[in-house]
Parts: sequence; C-alpha cells; structure tokens
Amino acid sequence: MRCLSPLPCRSSLARFWRLAPLALALTVVGWLAPADAEASGAAISVEDDSGQRVTLAQPAERIIALAPHLVELSYAVGAGGQLVGAIDGSDYPPAARQLDRVGSYRGIPLELIVAKQPDLVLVWGSGTPASLIEQLELLDIPVYRSEPRKLEQIAGDLRDIGRLTGHSDAGEQAASDFEQALEGTSQQLSPAPRVFYQLGQSPLTTLAGGQIVTQVIRHCGGVPLFDDAPVLVPQIGWESLVEAQPEVILAAGNDDRWQAFWTSHDELPAVRDGALYTLDPDAISRPAPRMIQAVRQVCRALADTTP
Repeated sequence: MRCLSPLPCRSSLARFWRLAPLALALTVVGWLAPADAEASGAAISVEDDSGQRVTLAQPAERIIALAPHLVELSYAVGAGGQLVGAIDGSDYPPAARQLDRVGSYRGIPLELIVAKQPDLVLVWGSGTPASLIEQLELLDIPVYRSEPRKLEQIAGDLRDIGRLTGHSDAGEQAASDFEQALEGTSQQLSPAPRVFYQLGQSPLTTLAGGQIVTQVIRHCGGVPLFDDAPVLVPQIGWESLVEAQPEVILAAGNDDRWQAFWTSHDELPAVRDGALYTLDPDAISRPAPRMIQAVRQVCRALADTTP
C-alpha cells in the first residue's frame, strides 16, 4: 500500500538510515578536502626564474625541454613520460636518449617544436635563443624559463615543474631531498681556500658570481676567484691569476688531461701543492638533482686542502 502520511513511512525511514552514514561521510570529505588546483581543475600558476608568471588551465601533457638539465628535472618529478621532444645532448636518465630531438645548440627550428603540439616548453633562460622564446609566446605556447643562479633555486624549479606537469607531490619530494642533501654538505673552512674554476684553457676563462658554480664553491667553504667580474664568463690574464694565488684549481672533464697544462706553473700554490681536481662535467654544469654529486666533489676537494 502506498504511504500517504506527511511523515516518513517505515520503509522510507529504513532507507534513510541506511544512506545517512554515506551522505554524512561525503559531506565531511567535502569539508576536509584540500583546495588542490590539480584536483579541482583550477588553473595552475607559478613564477619562473625570470620572474614571469606561467599559468596553465590544466597540467601539461605534452612537454618539450630545450636543455639537458630540464630533461633531468622533468624525469626527477615523474614527468618523463610527458616529454615529446628534447634538445641534443639530453642523455640522462638513459630513457632520455630515446626522446625525439627538436634541435641542438646550433639551432632549434620553430617548426619542429610546433609540430609536436606542446602545451608547455621548458627553456633555458640564457641558453635558449631569445628570438625563439618570443616566437613561442606569440603562438600562445606556454614557456617556463629555468635559470638557477643559486643552489636553492634547483629545488624551486623541481617544485614548479612538478606543479605544471601534475606531479606536485613528486616535485615536492624531489625538492626536499635536494635541500636536505645540500644542508648535509655545507661547510665552513678556516682559512677559506682561494679557488680558481677553469672553464676554458685557451684563452683562460672562468665563471663569475652570476653562475651557480661559484655558489657551489662558496657553499663548500671556498672563495671563488674573479667572481666580481662584470661578465659571466671573464677571460683571465696570466698576471692576474698569479697575483690571485689560487690554492685550488677545479675544472670539469672526463679525465685529468687538462691538468698537464698546469704542471710547469709551480708559482701557483695550487700547482705546487698538487691541488688540481677534476669534476664530473655533467654534474657541475647541469643545475638538476645530480648537481649534489658535484657539490660533494668540490666540498671534499676543498676540505683536503685545509690544514
């Protein structure tokens, strides 16, 4: 018989009490759920290393990385599978060697990038041609500029790329791991050794204070020579180097052959004391998680020279 009472009938009441716990649980979940932009479909917005705001309507699914360190950062946050193109030289992790190439340091054709239909292009602020970045932005292709000049900015890039690609948790974890590793390597030495980083040999060049390598030297307790130069890659005269009296000389290389250049120059304390150290070229030159390996190398080298 149909129930005509204005109050709930027995069958309706039974149904109500069966469903009430589920309804209450769903309500509580709604109250407690975090306002996660990725989960709610809200726009994702970060500020890149150049101070530009990068906003996506949803996490990027097709990514192009125009520097090897950006490929490494992408894999580190779990976004390697979303890479549809990379620049030549992107060889880490090993899976990156299978990525389609969209150019090299000799040139990056715009049409190769556009053909991949990316919804995010990761560029190297000072290494990717400015004209190419401008063309990408004119085509409304989102661009994230990576230019870490300080060690802590590597962690920032990990967090940003994690968010932009839908891997916030993995990005946060990778960033935290890097920061903890940095904290564990920081050292102060007394007296602080004077350190010359050899970038090129003929002519003799180094990196100035705007480059992350000088930050590594300071992090490890050394004094980077010529870090106050007005250009990022200054050419160093021999007289200036002798006057600076470097106590440690560092260079990146696959072997120690570069050290032969210095053997006859024992007017330099570093040569006289045998304080010439070879660094892993990829670890020291790519601002990505593997840079912690170079930090450890530099810190050990500088600690070895301190009485």
